[in-house]
Amino acid sequence: MTKLQAEVENIKKLINQSQNIAVVGHQNPDGDCIGCCVAMSEWLVSKGKTISIFADGDIPEKFFYMPKAREFNQHSAIEHFDLLIVLDLSDVDRLGVWNSLTAKSDKIIVIDHHIKPAFNQADILIDLPQYASCGEIIYDLFELLKVKITFEIATALYTCITCDTGCFLFSNTTANTHRVAEALMAKHKIDIEAINFKNFRAYDRRNIPVVTYVLKNMKFEFGGRLSISVLPYKFVKKWNLNYESRHGLFKYATDANGVICSIFITELSKGEFNVSLRSLGTIDVAKIAQKLNGGGHRNASGATYHGSLKDLKQILVSEFAQVID
Repeated sequence: MTKLQAEVENIKKLINQSQNIAVVGHQNPDGDCIGCCVAMSEWLVSKGKTISIFADGDIPEKFFYMPKAREFNQHSAIEHFDLLIVLDLSDVDRLGVWNSLTAKSDKIIVIDHHIKPAFNQADILIDLPQYASCGEIIYDLFELLKVKITFEIATALYTCITCDTGCFLFSNTTANTHRVAEALMAKHKIDIEAINFKNFRAYDRRNIPVVTYVLKNMKFEFGGRLSISVLPYKFVKKWNLNYESRHGLFKYATDANGVICSIFITELSKGEFNVSLRSLGTIDVAKIAQKLNGGGHRNASGATYHGSLKDLKQILVSEFAQVID
C-alpha cells in the first residue's frame, strides 16, 4: 500500500468535516503550484465548501486560462479556517506572507513532491518525490477519492505536469507522468497546444534586451559544461524585471550545446542574490543548493545568498568542480 492509499480515508474525513478551507501554495508560484491549487479548489467548491486560495507573489497572467487563477489572494487571512491544504511546498518558510495561516487553521494537510518537506505542523503529510509534479499526486488522489475530473480540473492538472517536466523534456518525466497526461487528455479535449505555447513558446518582446544581455555575457567553465550568468541589480531595475520575467531566463543558460549544468545569479539588492541551478542527467544540484540553505529538485534548485558576488561564484564553481565529471 502506498503512502497516498494509506492516507486517503484520513484526507477524506478531514475534508468532509471541514467547511471553511484555505488552499495555499509556495512563494512565487509556478505552473505546478498554481495548477494544484486550482484543481483542488475546483473540486472543493463542487462539494459546497467555502474556499480561499493563497500564494505569496503575483500570479502570472499566462495562467489566466484557468479562471480560478484570478482568485488567488482575494480573501483576508485574518479569519479562522477549519482546514488548511498546503500544496507543492518544500518548506513551511516558503509560505511567505501567508505563514500565519498555519496558526489560524484547525487541521493541516500537506501534499508535496519534494524530498523531505520541512512542515512539522501537518496533521497529514504526503511527500512523494518519485512524482514529477505535485499535480500527478493530486490526480492519483482524485482517482482514489473517485472525484469527477471536470474540464477545468483536467486543464489545471495538465498544466502542473507540463510545467514541472519542461513539457516532458526533463529527466523527472516518468511512465506515470505520461499515463496521467494521457488520462487527462482522454477525459476532456483540453487545449494542449494553447497551454504549451503559452508556457514554453510565447515571450514578451519587451524582454528582448534582457535576453540579449544574458546571451552576450554568459561565461563557461569546465570545457563548456558549466554556464554562468549574472544579472546585475542595475539591469533588474532598469528593465523593471519581476519574478516571472526573470524566471524564464535560466533556460538560456542551460540550452547551449555541451552545457550540462548552469548557474543563473540575479542580484536582488546590494549583497542579496537569487541563485538558480539547473542540471542534466544525474548531477544533483539540490545538494549544492542546500549548501546555501536552499533546495529543490535534483535537476532544478535554488537559493538566496547574502554576501559578495565574488564569494558566491567561488563557492558555486568549487561545488560544481566536485560533481561535473
